[in-house]
Amino acid sequence: MDLAPLLAAIRQARVDNRSIAAWSLYAAESRRVSLGTKDRETGNPHAPLALAEGLVVRAKLVWDDGKVSRGAYERRQVEIEPGLAIAAPATFPEVPVHDARAAAIAAGAVEPLVPRLSAIREQVAYRGVRTWSGSLYSSEGTSRVVTSAGLDVSGTGTAAGWSATLDGEIGAGWSARALDAEPEFDERLQRLITTVLSLREPAKARPGGTLPVLLHPDVVEEYVLAVLLHNLDGTAVAHGTGAFVRDQFGSGSPVLREDLSLRHDPLVPMAGGAYRFTQEGVPASPVTFVERGRLCTPLLDLKYGRRLGLAPTANPSAMDTLFLEGSGPLSYDAALANASGGALVLNVLGVHTQDFTSGDFSLAAPQALAIDAGTAAGRLRATISGNLFDLLRSGDLALVRFPGEHTPGLLVRCRADFA
Repeated sequence: MDLAPLLAAIRQARVDNRSIAAWSLYAAESRRVSLGTKDRETGNPHAPLALAEGLVVRAKLVWDDGKVSRGAYERRQVEIEPGLAIAAPATFPEVPVHDARAAAIAAGAVEPLVPRLSAIREQVAYRGVRTWSGSLYSSEGTSRVVTSAGLDVSGTGTAAGWSATLDGEIGAGWSARALDAEPEFDERLQRLITTVLSLREPAKARPGGTLPVLLHPDVVEEYVLAVLLHNLDGTAVAHGTGAFVRDQFGSGSPVLREDLSLRHDPLVPMAGGAYRFTQEGVPASPVTFVERGRLCTPLLDLKYGRRLGLAPTANPSAMDTLFLEGSGPLSYDAALANASGGALVLNVLGVHTQDFTSGDFSLAAPQALAIDAGTAAGRLRATISGNLFDLLRSGDLALVRFPGEHTPGLLVRCRADFA
């Protein structure tokens, strides 16, 4: 990508008799191919075969009076930010993020997608699924960060994946730097179909109360990790708007159960969330946010790292580089055996309405399965409620390994009410 004209314009820019003293540019150029299916029809106007190319540039400009402009903001619209950090040259790690097959698909050689599309169609018809929607995609992109401090780093990577939603009910898929292997694709598809068929028959009515509830990894990602990351964000910590305050980091006082840890590793080869540098030009490196229940560092960009007196951190961009860990994870079968009389919650509604700071929650779970005698079958419509931080400190909590899932599920005891 040629940024020379833009760089020349930045060096020559004058607004309100002010010039630019320092700057940082992040540019990303990409090419993507996707093939969609809507209600069993592939390539229709609502889910077409699409080829797209794009270029985005984000700018951070520091004017000679200390004011900062970001993106499309005018200089006079923003506040003074003394001593704003601009990334300088550094040593950047190497991590595999490019797949030749995914790049070829993104360039238009879509033939490798056909067997997967055929497999979904065949299994949907064979197993009696009424309808399905989804997509298959592959992309290739190049990112570059250039700053006035002399940094100029770039890299090229790919992304590939698929998703399918069956009966308009529930979906699954895969996303990484390359397509998943065929056996793994088949196994994911079969698990999804089995789950959808299990939801068709209603479970027998059961009373509500404080019960064992098994949260599917999708729920852990959508709600549990979202709450933790929200409160770990440097903006919330610096402004005192989250559950955690600056003095808790490094204090040694646990905020979660003492066997729980949360870390991010952007150097996992070919992971969807793998990268060499952030959009600000900070070298990617592993970071531990919570270790044995204790806060280690917030999630920090250059600005809030400087404000809090801490080093900037890598930012999770996909769940496959985020690791929630604890002692003695249960197998899926063991978790079902321990949760008799409870429910497996497959997804939840209303996450955006919850109080992330207090951890109090009341979530609708219209797609849940009754757990009895070590099996999950029969649809329940539930509402689960409680306090997330209490659950993450409870001795009843257990991490659960779900087949084919990176993020663990969670077995908890909380209030569950059934419609």
